[in-house]
Amino acid sequence: MQGVRRGARAVLKYFAPLMFFLIVVQVLLAGEGIFGIKKGPKLDDQKTLDPHRFLGFLITEPIALLFLIAALLAWLPDKRLRWVSVGLPLLTFAQTPLAWGGRWSGMFHPLNAFLLLGLYGWLSGRLHRGARAVTDDRAAAPATAR
Repeated sequence: MQGVRRGARAVLKYFAPLMFFLIVVQVLLAGEGIFGIKKGPKLDDQKTLDPHRFLGFLITEPIALLFLIAALLAWLPDKRLRWVSVGLPLLTFAQTPLAWGGRWSGMFHPLNAFLLLGLYGWLSGRLHRGARAVTDDRAAAPATAR
């Protein structure tokens, strides 16, 4: 099981920055879609938001599920990192109902997106710093004779 955990932790180390990057792209697509809206049709009928909707579906459904599986397999030793790595996909899943729930739930959609952006960025930094610390500890430790 240690090999699986080690592999899942390595996956998370690169998966978290990928999620951060995808959310930045999502924000850009949302801005492009909003400023491209034409007067007349309802917002649901606007095609300018289709790229945002498509990438949002990919992030919130299959990709977040894969992240959750990797986080559960990694089961990080630091309790805070473990809670954040497992909770982030759940917050990511919440993006869809927030977007489609109407005006009052929709107002939390961008707020949750920025919360996700910050937490994925924080997790990325912590995972990369943690990996460096382990490497530094191994390099600093004296070799033992067998």
